[in-house]
Amino acid sequence: MKSNNNFYNSASVYYDKMIDFDSALQKRKILLSNFVDDKIKSVADVGCGTGVDSISLSQLGLNVTSFDPSAEMINTARTNSEKHNCKIDFQNFGANEIPKTFYNRFDLVVSLGNTLANIPFTKIEKSVSKLFKLLKKDGRVLIQILNYEKILKEKERIVNITKKDDEYFIRFYDFGKKDLTFNILKFISDQTKKKELISTKIFPYTSKEFKKVFKEAGFKKIELFGGLDKKAFDPKSSNDLVLFAHK
Repeated sequence: MKSNNNFYNSASVYYDKMIDFDSALQKRKILLSNFVDDKIKSVADVGCGTGVDSISLSQLGLNVTSFDPSAEMINTARTNSEKHNCKIDFQNFGANEIPKTFYNRFDLVVSLGNTLANIPFTKIEKSVSKLFKLLKKDGRVLIQILNYEKILKEKERIVNITKKDDEYFIRFYDFGKKDLTFNILKFISDQTKKKELISTKIFPYTSKEFKKVFKEAGFKKIELFGGLDKKAFDPKSSNDLVLFAHK
């Protein structure tokens, strides 16, 4: 079992191939445009990973500052941003570690790709409070995690199976009492004995828990969606839980 940072440091080597970065970039840019208007000029991407959301937001004309606790993910994101000619300020901090120098600087804070589900129950309140403090007056926050109400009920272990060239990537869960173990199994089709398996803990927040912690942090007009396309959230059937709120 790896710590969260070490897990994503390890995954950074092949992460873009696993998610099909270029395809994800085009889709994300379209979806994020649903939440961007003329009032938004600056954005913080918390848990930026290899930069797909940061680059999408930069290409939408925003000034982007990106945070991630994984140094290797940040390095890959920086390379990707240079490849796409985007000027993004990358910072190696987790959500609950972001310094006060970044407070009150952003019109929008985004944290997508299941980032907040990687934060332990003991740290989630502090992390959400940080997101609140990053925002200017009347700023907004956009969060996306998986719908764990559906996942915990169905107990479906397989998250995703991806094949790229001759490599397979299988993402799957082991179910614990209060948390989940998230695994990535990687192997080459004709060399299955050389498989690589990495694992870390995931914390399955429900929509009620999520809404409560954001309300307590001071957020108002909290809306829940079943995806970045703004479809209605259904705890029984939605694959994603998206939260959009104002400071």
